[in-house]
Amino acid sequence: MTTNIQSANESLQPMKIFEKIFSETQTTTETSPTRCPVYTFELFSNSEISTPDNHIAIGDLVNQWEKNEVRRAALEDARRWAAEEFHGEDGETVRTLRLKKGWSQARLAQELSTSQPHIARIERGTENLSIETCRKLCEALEIDMNGLNEALKRQSAIAQAKQK
Repeated sequence: MTTNIQSANESLQPMKIFEKIFSETQTTTETSPTRCPVYTFELFSNSEISTPDNHIAIGDLVNQWEKNEVRRAALEDARRWAAEEFHGEDGETVRTLRLKKGWSQARLAQELSTSQPHIARIERGTENLSIETCRKLCEALEIDMNGLNEALKRQSAIAQAKQK
């Protein structure tokens, strides 16, 4: 499993430093010439974080369990439980509909022929969906377009409430 860290606050070392002086002096009508600020732009590398020896990444572990019929059934039951326990008051959203089926985001992505991050953006309410994606979601989640519309409205309202 590969994790990319793109934040400069994550103790990454800069690869290069670029400095550019936009002008030596700056003149205004009210003051005398002053030196302009120097801007520093740094490129940070995306360091890979590897799994320590004798450990397994959680994504790899779940993938292994998905291949085992008994463990896959247990994961599906756990997802259904999570839908009720943690998202029960949300009503029907894309997330709760997916979890009630016992599916992971990766499984729904596979059904829609898309990626897991795309599903995450849909569930977060930050993705504008094409009509074709809506049709695929309706088929995969076994709902009609009206049900999908209501689920999308509900999750959008939840996302807006979290931002406040």
